[in-house]
Amino acid sequence: MVAYCDGGAFTGDVERVDPATNLHFRGARIFSAVMEDLLSKGLKDAKNALLIGSSAGAYPAMLYCDRFSKLLPNTPRIKCLTDSGYFIDVKKNLEHGKGFEPIYKSLVTLHGSAKALPKSCTSRMKPELCFFPQNMQRDIKTPLFTIMSSFDIIQVGTTLGDYYNAITHNNCSATQKKNLRELRLEFLTKLPNASDPKSRGAFIDSQFHHTRLQSYWNPQNVSVVNNVV
Repeated sequence: MVAYCDGGAFTGDVERVDPATNLHFRGARIFSAVMEDLLSKGLKDAKNALLIGSSAGAYPAMLYCDRFSKLLPNTPRIKCLTDSGYFIDVKKNLEHGKGFEPIYKSLVTLHGSAKALPKSCTSRMKPELCFFPQNMQRDIKTPLFTIMSSFDIIQVGTTLGDYYNAITHNNCSATQKKNLRELRLEFLTKLPNASDPKSRGAFIDSQFHHTRLQSYWNPQNVSVVNNVV
């Protein structure tokens, strides 16, 4: 497990060190160093390999999916999984929220992230928009699986505003219910195309929560579909 320690989805690569804080924004180098270390310790001989990220770690799991695969040329089975990080760019219904775009724009500026993002995306749009999985997942060749709630707490809060008390107390207004339904429908349209089940897949639930892998995979919260957990 690689702790999420850089604050920039492992995309930073700024040579300059902030003299006031002594902060280094070099997350992309962290990923490279971790992989070099793991390969030397036996990962290069793996028969199966999974690159998994949860929450803020979900995007780098997607971003580095193909690179991870290329580092393991002798591993026959490689897949990637993103848990609760498939945040979408919503242009409407920003009732009281601000959306993710200004957050990502600040991140790109601070961390110098543009050069770590896929050129197939940055050649088409602003770098901050390439932090949205909907804009960059189409070019990933390695099998990719997504776990996400269609009412993810972070997505709802950032996009629509503070709905937490209304939802948890079952006291949503008619407007809030309408916005939530529209957010869910828009989210579903922006998931990867699952026409090829060997390369794309998703498990989408409708609980108001964030992350499955960290806290919800327990006997009280697991989901069962067709007698399969």
